[in-house]
Formats: sequence, structure tokens, C-alpha cells
Amino acid sequence: MAAKCLNQFLRLCLYLLFALVITACSVKTEQANIRQVGNISHKKIAEASGLAYSNIHHDVLWLHNDGGDSAAVYAINLSGELLATVNIEGVKNIDWEDMSSFVIDGKAYLLIADVGDNRANRSQYFIHIIAEPDVSKLALAASIKVTPLVSLAFNYPDGPKDCESVAVDVVNQQIVLLSKRQTPQTLYQLPLQLELAQSPALLPSELPSQLPMPLPKQERDTLVATPLGAPPALPESFSDYFGSIRLALFAGNSTAMSFSKDGLSAVVLTYGHAYYFQQQQPTGALTLLSTTPKIIDFPTLFQAEAVSFNHDASRFYITSEGSPAPIYEVNIAALLANSDNY
Repeated sequence: MAAKCLNQFLRLCLYLLFALVITACSVKTEQANIRQVGNISHKKIAEASGLAYSNIHHDVLWLHNDGGDSAAVYAINLSGELLATVNIEGVKNIDWEDMSSFVIDGKAYLLIADVGDNRANRSQYFIHIIAEPDVSKLALAASIKVTPLVSLAFNYPDGPKDCESVAVDVVNQQIVLLSKRQTPQTLYQLPLQLELAQSPALLPSELPSQLPMPLPKQERDTLVATPLGAPPALPESFSDYFGSIRLALFAGNSTAMSFSKDGLSAVVLTYGHAYYFQQQQPTGALTLLSTTPKIIDFPTLFQAEAVSFNHDASRFYITSEGSPAPIYEVNIAALLANSDNY
């Protein structure tokens, strides 16, 4: 145990030394029009680890807790007040780490990524997709049940790995994953299930009580994610190491990700910064995340692990594990207006 603690201490010292070098290089960051719009304090939501902006209502956010919670997603308003609890039947929250909202043929869906693996020892990871419920048709703080439209089991061709950043690339019909505890961080993709376009997006109350569960049970049913390549490392700064000593060893590691509907922009979150990427044509995830990002500072959070664009990607929202957890809104238009790089 003593040897392990010494090793961790030496690693931290090396990281801090590296931080001094990085500081000398001075990474430019932005802090344009960031404001707190809400606060999440409901007892059900203590470890917000995934966030998705509703495609039905423009004042609703969906989120879920980290692993260990029940298999549930929560709808809140921008102030942070709980609107509804949606329990997803037939699945477990092994280590849910991110979620996305997307639209196919005018129908709204939510994707939940059970992809966390701190010790890199899982044999399977899961993607669950549900029809997005219309919370305006539910009683306030209602608790309802749904069944996944699709559940995919998958693994990686080069062995187990931790991942906290998952996004949907609707233009290229891909589910995109960015690894975390890996150098370099690598992008992978899974096919977005095209049959979703023909699936009815019903309210939970309208779903049949018994639907076939598509969750693969056998290893032979497991998909293999396709590597897309390694984008350039996220630029780091001094604040990545001293904003939170507790998280210094994970500086520059992605904790959440969101893509715009048109495939032209992305935001990647770390514990210290948000990185905004933009391209002129929707050429794909690797090209997009290989562009030079705008690096956005935000106020120190306990453990920033959730980010999502709004419906038109003019803003994005950030929140954190811990309770209470603030909700921050970043105005991208203001960011670009103040930038000399676009």
C-alpha cells in the first residue's frame, strides 16, 4: 500500500512539473457569456454524469446519474427542478457515463451510454435508446416506465477501455465514442440503428406492457466498435492541474461530448475546460475533432462530466457530479463574436 501511495505521489509531482512547462507555453482560453441558469439539488440526482437537451421542449434537460444508480433518466427544467423520472426496464446502470438526444425523421430519441470502465476489465458495454417522452403530458415529478427501442452490446477490437464521451453523428449515421484513460485518446464508432426511423416514438403510457427485449445476452451477439483514429490531444493549461488537485491526474481527459445536428460543431468537456470545435462541412467526427478548438473556461466544478448542445447548437450546457450541482449555459454566438480565430 505504501509503495502504491508513493507511486501516485510521484506521478502527481511529474504532472505538476509538466503543468509548469505548459504554463510557460500559455494556452489561450475564453470566458465569453457563461452564466449559471440553474442548480440541481433534488435528492435523486447526486452524480449527474450525462446530459442531453430535449428535442421536444426547448427548456428541458435530460440527465442520469453515474454507475450504481437505478436505470433511470431524469427530466429537469433549466432551473434544475425535477419534472419527471423515467425508469428504463430490462437494463442495468453498470456505469452510465454519457447520453445524447437526436432526431430521425422528425422523431425524438434519447441515447444512454453504459460505457464506463475505470479498471478496464469489462467484456461488454451497452448503448440503450428510448423514445424521448413528452414531459408536458406527464404530471409534475411523475415516475414512469419505458422499454428500450434498441439495446446494443459492444466491445473494442483492441481490448477493454474506459469511455465517458459519447455523441450521435446523425449526418453520418454513427454513434461516436472517445476513449478516456488512454494516450492518445481514440475515436470509435458504432452504426446508428437505421430501423429507428420506422420505430414509433410513443409515450410510455402508450407502449405495450410486453415488448421484445433486444438486449444481447451472448458474447457472440456483441458488436465490435470500429476505430476512427486518434484526434490531436486536447490543449492543456496550468488551471487543469491546480483547479482541482484531486483530478489533476486526469487533466486533458474527456468526460463528456456533444455533436450538433448538422455535424458542423462539437463540444468536448474535461474537468477543467470545454473545447468547442467547428468545421465547414460535415466530413465526420475525426476531421471535426482534429480542427483547432476554442478553449472555454468555466467556474470550478466538483466533477464536470456532463455537457450538451441546445437544439440549434447556439448554446451548450454544463453540469457536474455532486449536490447541489450548478447548471452553466455557454453562449457560443458571443464566444465566436469575441474570437479572432473564426
